[in-house]
Amino acid sequence: MTPLISIVMPSFNQADFIEAAVTSVLNQGYARLELIVADGGSTDGTVEILSRIQAHDGRLRWFSEPDKGPANAINKALGRARGTLIGWLNSDDLYTPGAVDRAAAALTGPERYALVYGHGVHIDALGNELNRYPTLPPDTAYSQFADGCFICQPTLFFTRSVYRLLGPLDENIKTAFDFEYWLRAFKAFPGRIGFVDDVQACSRLHDSCITLNMRYWVAIEGLQVLHRHMGTAPEHWLLTYFSELIEGGGAPPEGETLPEHTEKTLLAASTYLSKAELGKLKQTLQDDAKYAQLKIA
Repeated sequence: MTPLISIVMPSFNQADFIEAAVTSVLNQGYARLELIVADGGSTDGTVEILSRIQAHDGRLRWFSEPDKGPANAINKALGRARGTLIGWLNSDDLYTPGAVDRAAAALTGPERYALVYGHGVHIDALGNELNRYPTLPPDTAYSQFADGCFICQPTLFFTRSVYRLLGPLDENIKTAFDFEYWLRAFKAFPGRIGFVDDVQACSRLHDSCITLNMRYWVAIEGLQVLHRHMGTAPEHWLLTYFSELIEGGGAPPEGETLPEHTEKTLLAASTYLSKAELGKLKQTLQDDAKYAQLKIA
């Protein structure tokens, strides 16, 4: 029998994009599919859009209630999933045609993969392609995660047994909860990670998305996750963050001055960076004129 696939979708005030995201799931053509949308109490018309679509397609199930963030929303949706195979698509992202069929074929094939992912592309608010996500195949050494996340989140599908064995997403992490889950999965299922050599999804970058608006937390939590799973973290994660901050005009979040924000960031990172890595980072920030406005003592 064709296995049921459950797609979980967290949502909060994404009325501009959610209909396209939902349609990209329901138009997949896969024989047995359900979509579970966990909405965090949207007030922008999202609920009305979901109600309208559900009236014509019972494969969509949704609920709207306050949550503690996207990781909590995803965990609640996963708790309602009935499928033996699971996908996770954000409410501003899109599946490409045939993505579910390709993932299901990989997960149910003779290799008995526990988890599969594929290529992804970044698109803008209008759906125009920006660039390819820097994806690497799963035979890449586990340590390669130290250089950055090479899995485009919406391209990933996994078996229900993965969720049962790994447990829920870490709700204490604001932005890097997906990265932390990939590290857990690669450690738990060596040799059972598959790759779909096709573009499986489009990840949308726009003004209100986590990736753009919470770069500080992406950097700090990336270090935290690497330290948790690998015992150490490389300094280049923060160097990349500071470079983006400078190139973006040097406007730190929360009304801080740039030197104040730099000091706060280095203090937060010191929990996860070794003394050697922290020293190397500070030396680079001091020596390179590009970072002069950070005013590293």
